[in-house]
Amino acid sequence: MKRSYLVLMVSALVLVTTILWLLNTEKPMHISDFVQFGIILVLVGFGVFVGISRLKSGTRREPVEDELSIKILRKASSTAYYISIYMWLGFMYISDKIEWESHRLIGAGILGMAVLFFVSWIFYKTIGMKDV
Repeated sequence: MKRSYLVLMVSALVLVTTILWLLNTEKPMHISDFVQFGIILVLVGFGVFVGISRLKSGTRREPVEDELSIKILRKASSTAYYISIYMWLGFMYISDKIEWESHRLIGAGILGMAVLFFVSWIFYKTIGMKDV
């Protein structure tokens, strides 16, 4: 039950710091800033969804995480990790060819890793897992 509140608190903190980042921006915003903000909103929504589903399970006296959800999380995280290694290699290759600052490239990589985890979680949640 405490972990459910923790997920919701982290999602709220990410949303608040993102809003503060947007309010303190002095330069005109580029399209990449809006794309990053949209991705952050999707990931915060995912965190809120996970937190609320855990809270509902806790109030119904069900186990917050059963064996299947733990297995899906573990499989999604390992798949996202392996794909993100190749994503970072691609970023290393194109870093010489684009004019981004290093902090923007690292931020894009971190957001890319989060999106990879989100997409792989959705894939394993909807398609299911094969008994391998």
